[in-house]
Amino acid sequence: MGDSSYLLGTHTEELERLRFQHELWLPAARAAWQRAGLTAGMRVLDVGAGPAFAAMDLSRIVGSTGRVLGLELSEAYVAAGQAMARRAQLPQLELRQHNLLRDPWPTEGFDLAWCRWVAMFLPDLEPLLTGLEQSLRLGGQLVLHEYVHWDSFGLHPNGRAIARFGQACQRSFRAAGGDPDPNRRLPALLTARGWRIDALLPLPVAGGSHSMAGQWMQRFVEVYGARLQELGLWSSSDAGEACAEIASATADPGCFWVGPTLLEVRATRLAS
Repeated sequence: MGDSSYLLGTHTEELERLRFQHELWLPAARAAWQRAGLTAGMRVLDVGAGPAFAAMDLSRIVGSTGRVLGLELSEAYVAAGQAMARRAQLPQLELRQHNLLRDPWPTEGFDLAWCRWVAMFLPDLEPLLTGLEQSLRLGGQLVLHEYVHWDSFGLHPNGRAIARFGQACQRSFRAAGGDPDPNRRLPALLTARGWRIDALLPLPVAGGSHSMAGQWMQRFVEVYGARLQELGLWSSSDAGEACAEIASATADPGCFWVGPTLLEVRATRLAS
């Protein structure tokens, strides 16, 4: 599975799934950045940058007068992102291996912090929030894309095994110390620390089997299903039944996927 510190792994199949995932969610990310006022010359912190797909796009927006720093746990993903940045000739992008829970955070006074699908894997959210306060300038903005309702995941109308897969996913996140729906708590935690919540925007995703959304969810079942079997949370018979449901749905235009509901939280740092 690659990097053992990653619940989802860092193997080749997961890297390709992340690439496809980024393409699907890029319009939503760009819209969120635009709503936050991202522009050329800004200093941006990408928290949990993964293989730097979003950091590359952020770097192109801020341009040569701006700066993007991506913090990432996986050495393999940092190396992949650094190689991409060199090939794309983006010297304004830096990738840094960083443990969000243990390592010192940068104190450069960033204008914007971007964080997507990171909080859900953390056993403790306080180091994340403290680190963001250390890294953002007063008046700086945070854009969070995290799940708020994982239970909406499913294949309809006959995805019983897929429904069990969704529940097994949530059990695996909790067993590893995370929370599948951290954005149920994060707005309250931010306001308690003196942040201003500027916007709460649900971002649902759904589509037929041949849509990008459907393909994204199907790939997740295929890639993460193997990991769930390793964890003892998903059986080979479950996997076989899920494959049959996916095959049936692919041939039926009346079937459709619904993803876990994402919530966009935009907040401004007001307190020191």
